[in-house]
Amino acid sequence: MADQFAFRPTGSTTAAIVATFHTILTMLSANAFVRVFALYFSKTFCIIRHVTLMEKMAQLKLPDQIFNVIKDFFR
Repeated sequence: MADQFAFRPTGSTTAAIVATFHTILTMLSANAFVRVFALYFSKTFCIIRHVTLMEKMAQLKLPDQIFNVIKDFFR
């Protein structure tokens, strides 16, 4: 995949950020605004109680589709 940056010789966090900004700027050239939803996962994330996290996320005004994708990820 062209947007895969992890575990590749040419992949890096910097390359992923540059590609993300490029996509956002390209979209902004044709749209008044762009919504970006970004998640960062690390090993320490495993110690968080998923139930508590989902309770807190349910309080946010996220579209149902986005909330459900996140909820499915933690199952």
